[in-house]
Amino acid sequence: MSTVPLLEAVPLREAVPLLQVEGLSCRFGGLLALNNVSLAVRQGEIFGLIGPNGAGKTTLFNVISALTPPSAGRVLWRGALIPASRPDQLSRLGLARTFQNLRLFDSLSVRDNVLVGLHRFAASPLAAGLLGSATVRRRQRELEQRALELLALVGLEDQAQLPASGLPYGERRRLELARALATEPQLLLLDEPAAGMNPAEKDDLCGLIRTIRNRFELTVMIIEHHVPLMMRLCDRLAVLNFGERIALGSPAAVRQDPRVIEAYLGSSR
Repeated sequence: MSTVPLLEAVPLREAVPLLQVEGLSCRFGGLLALNNVSLAVRQGEIFGLIGPNGAGKTTLFNVISALTPPSAGRVLWRGALIPASRPDQLSRLGLARTFQNLRLFDSLSVRDNVLVGLHRFAASPLAAGLLGSATVRRRQRELEQRALELLALVGLEDQAQLPASGLPYGERRRLELARALATEPQLLLLDEPAAGMNPAEKDDLCGLIRTIRNRFELTVMIIEHHVPLMMRLCDRLAVLNFGERIALGSPAAVRQDPRVIEAYLGSSR
């Protein structure tokens, strides 16, 4: 039986970015949430996406992560076209995502939430799983150890056995990050990871994201409303306003862009 390839080859250029969006538009009835947005994310960078409320940032993430179909345009992964896909297929490609609204399993322990992210590495023959073979038990111990290592990275190892529902908000944010890392992504999409955090927690988050990028050789794409944090953290920034990309470049260049100043402060400033 023939199968449809997950990626459709397109002509490659030198230094192909890890992720490209080309001419993306997304319409909800009469609302044009994205309008012909194009950008490229280079491997190994921390790429920020900023803009006022309603600018289209989360819609762009939803299109990239196959939760929302685009009205026009395309998404490319390592220069290859990604056809209509399910989020689990994108996970196998190497994309992981956290959400603006937390999506944890509150009835599970902190450790078991991370084990959910590791589930695809636990594949075993059905008979071996049902019989609880030594190989299956050993693999389960390895995954449990991996979960604890990821919890230690985000500072939650001491809470591993607690129910996820009992964590304070900032720690729930870090738990969602650990679960995303459990899928071993190449590109990590972070949707407002600093939401609800105090200034000290935001500073810690900056350091943690840099540590994660360097340790796992990840590429990070991040949405965040806290602009000073993004200016410190990101290698490059794209700015959306009313669904259109109005600026793209280094934090220093974006900070001085008149269109960005007007979008945030108003033309009278």
